[in-house]
Amino acid sequence: MDRRTFLKNAAMFAVLALEARLAAKTGIGGGSREVRSLPPVSCNFGPLAAEQLPAAMENLAGAGARRLMLTARQLTQCADDAVYRGSLLDATRKNGLRIFDVHAPHSMTNSFGFPAEEADSLFFASARKAMTTAAELGARTVTFHLARTRCVRQYAEKYGTFAKAETEKAKTRVLRQLEKVMPEAEKLGLMIALENLFLPTSTAAFLVSVMREYPHPNLGLTYDSGHALVVEKQPGKRPEEIAEWIRIGWDDDTVIFQDDQLDPMLEYVITGHFHDNNGKNDEHKLPGEGIADWKRITDRLRRAPRLISVQSEVNTRNYGDDPGIQLKSFRRCGFDG
Repeated sequence: MDRRTFLKNAAMFAVLALEARLAAKTGIGGGSREVRSLPPVSCNFGPLAAEQLPAAMENLAGAGARRLMLTARQLTQCADDAVYRGSLLDATRKNGLRIFDVHAPHSMTNSFGFPAEEADSLFFASARKAMTTAAELGARTVTFHLARTRCVRQYAEKYGTFAKAETEKAKTRVLRQLEKVMPEAEKLGLMIALENLFLPTSTAAFLVSVMREYPHPNLGLTYDSGHALVVEKQPGKRPEEIAEWIRIGWDDDTVIFQDDQLDPMLEYVITGHFHDNNGKNDEHKLPGEGIADWKRITDRLRRAPRLISVQSEVNTRNYGDDPGIQLKSFRRCGFDG
């Protein structure tokens, strides 16, 4: 990004940020900043064979769904399996559904900022494949993870041990990778969204710092409600209660609990992954089956100036062979459908 483009984008985001803060304080937004309806929920549908897709799409359409999200596995299937891809596109077209959101592959080397020497070549090839496939499917957003940068025990088996999270070094790598990824995303007409996780290199504070250093109109954030619950402060919650596979991503195996994650992210959020849990593990339950305060979440999302989609990331085991159940739960929790 040249200096002139950077300054232009920085000025644009400064205006957006000021308007978003004003709207949050006064309850009055200008133009598109005012309180508004939420986008339709982009539903998922689990790991199905090609021949099972028509029934799943009919089920979702019958429940009132209009948009779909694809998991990383489903996106890869669309790229690699012409039969699966053809069946999915045919079933979505017949049922009036649109693939609006996709998740890029999210192994460590497929995520932004992984510290191994060989990571860059693997990451860029994966990102390019994900974005190209997403554009061919007509998707609008592609969500990416930021990598686990403290890699110990089981996470060190393939690429070696990285004993410290080293957030500043991670941010330098992420910014350098964005310089290469974002021009391609812009050419494809895609919005790239970086997701908050439960690691030191994907907290709201870390993501907002990246956004401020690399403002780009095609770059935003994915707010993940379940990940936020795991790292947010809650009365009586202790670091040792957090699931071990999450704890070992933090220095000394100790999660540093964070303040509310949505507030600082709000002005940059373009999409979200929504699911529930008990605040101690990433369970991907239906909304309303955990401790999330859905009214507080949805009230703020209606003021997010850049929000274009909301996604169900409820695990398949929580709705079985009836994916339409997702929409019923989302509506009960204040989403618009």
